[in-house]
Amino acid sequence: MPELPEVEIIKLGLQRKIVGLKIKKIEVITPKSFIGKPKDIEDKKVIKMWRRAKILAIELNGIAVLFHLKMTGQLVWVGDEKFIGGHPTPDMIGELPNKSTRVIFTFNNGSKLYFNDQRRFGWVRIVNIEQSAVNSLFKKLGPEPLEKDFTREILKNKLLKHKSQAVKVALLDQTVVSGLGNIYANEACFEAKIDPRKKVGELSDNEFKSLHRGVRKALREGIAHGGSTRAHFVDPEGHKGYFLDYAKVYGKDKYPCKICGEIIQKIQLKGRGTYFCSSCQKK
Repeated sequence: MPELPEVEIIKLGLQRKIVGLKIKKIEVITPKSFIGKPKDIEDKKVIKMWRRAKILAIELNGIAVLFHLKMTGQLVWVGDEKFIGGHPTPDMIGELPNKSTRVIFTFNNGSKLYFNDQRRFGWVRIVNIEQSAVNSLFKKLGPEPLEKDFTREILKNKLLKHKSQAVKVALLDQTVVSGLGNIYANEACFEAKIDPRKKVGELSDNEFKSLHRGVRKALREGIAHGGSTRAHFVDPEGHKGYFLDYAKVYGKDKYPCKICGEIIQKIQLKGRGTYFCSSCQKK
């Protein structure tokens, strides 16, 4: 599933193309993938785009169109050029719509936005911004880690609700940090020099401070380097992200640590691949 950096990159790419346009037509090919009434957003102007955790939103006047790509979702905008985000497949650069196309948005300048999803786990949802539908989707989410109000005290308080859990496992809880997934949780622990197996209740104040800094650094580097290179993400220009070329530990097992030369180890924590340097990251 795309993590915060990947969804943020898609947002940044698409907003340059569709903000200010009007949605003229919506074609729902797969009803399961679309929640709401298309007529409620037709002829409405795109005011802005925003992201909350791993959910992307197109905001209209009092209404938002939400997208969750899940594992195999794609957003492909076709106008004077093509912008692509999401799970890469060979047909995403070919003719559209294709067999995985679920919803098509047509704008007043003739450009189109295709929501494709091979496995049909993703969705598009229309919500009234003031209604409880938005709250029900977002109210349990933790703070946005790149916002100014995400302080180390907030992170510490959120984590301490999971004192007996391993640090990396607790970081993956979306009530602790919104949008943080497996790749960047590994990198955050490395940046903080904390063994991912260490229990939250054993962290010192300095370690909470380092972890706060590590979370933000890992996510910012993910955005700067175009997202992950795993099979499930392509940036708005259709290129695979290359963050993992720069990753310190994720996917680097059996390779030497870039800092100390020790071999990176891989273990399983709660069923998730977990990477760390036993020399740099002390338990």
